Order: sequence, then C-alpha cells, then structure tokens
Amino acid sequence: MLSEKQNNSVINKGGISVKNAGIVLLNTYIPMLFERLNLMADKKFLNTDNQTAAVQYLQYVITGLTSTEEIFLPLNKVLCGLPLSASVPEEINLSDNEASLISGLIDAVISHWPAIGDSSIDGFRGNWLVRNGLLLEQNERWELIVEKRAYDILINRSPFSFSIIKYPWMDKPLHVQWPY
Repeated sequence: MLSEKQNNSVINKGGISVKNAGIVLLNTYIPMLFERLNLMADKKFLNTDNQTAAVQYLQYVITGLTSTEEIFLPLNKVLCGLPLSASVPEEINLSDNEASLISGLIDAVISHWPAIGDSSIDGFRGNWLVRNGLLLEQNERWELIVEKRAYDILINRSPFSFSIIKYPWMDKPLHVQWPY
C-alpha cells in the first residue's frame, strides 16, 4: 500500500506521473490476456487476488520485468479496476507458458501494425509501451495525457482504438490524449 508520503511524491501538476502510459495501445488485447491467464471469466475477475495480480501482469507486458514497486503502478490499477490505495504484490511468478503467451501477444500487436516496421518485442516495449504520461482523476472519468515522441506520427496509422477505455470492471472510463 502506498504511504501518504509516497502518494504525494508522485503527484505532478495535479496528476500522477506514470512511466507506462503506452499500455493503452493494447486496450483491445487486455481482456483477452486476462482470460487466457485464467484471471477472469465472463468479463469478471475470478477473485480479488487475481485482480491485484493483473496489475503486475500488465507491468510485465510493458517492461518484461516480474517485479515493480507499487509506486510505479497507478495506471495499471486504474486499468484493473482497483483504487489507487489498493495494495498489490511487488512481483509475480510467471510460468514459461505465461511468458510465452505475453510474448505472443506483443508479436501479434507488432504484426497488426505494419507502419512501425519490423520490431523486436523489447524494441516495441521501449518505443511504445514504456512511455511517460500524466494520469488525472476527474469526477466522472480518468484522463491520461501521453508524452509525445517524434515517431508518434505513426499513431494515426495504428489499427488499435484507445481514446476511451472502459472495461466492465472499471468504475469510470479512462480518456486518453496521445498527441501526434
């Protein structure tokens, strides 16, 4: 659980600074990933432990790391329908099958976006998923402003929809602003 001091340390310009804003690109794949990881069924998490574990699974998709401090996971919590104050494990134990499933997901994303050319999984993570952003909570929605990079002109050739994200397990939608 984030202490009050830690929570205040991530507030930036009235929002929360995030380092993994690019995960929104995988919007349409996230429910399928959670189902294939047996974290949910019928668009519902099977239990709270699976919901909190999903936060770290998303981070593994983004970075390839199985351990990330909770302070870096507010966007993941929002996407998993958890309050920012919810405690999540600092690591997950991935089976070889789970790691392979996630690699396959990223390969599928790369193959469905020909405009970015041939990219390795780590190259895709570094160029698109590991991305600074600012997460803001509004009364009826979350907002995410993604940091612009030079090659973001390719976003307009992306086959993925991510401007508004709302999963059944989320209390309010996430509106994404990705300038290009």
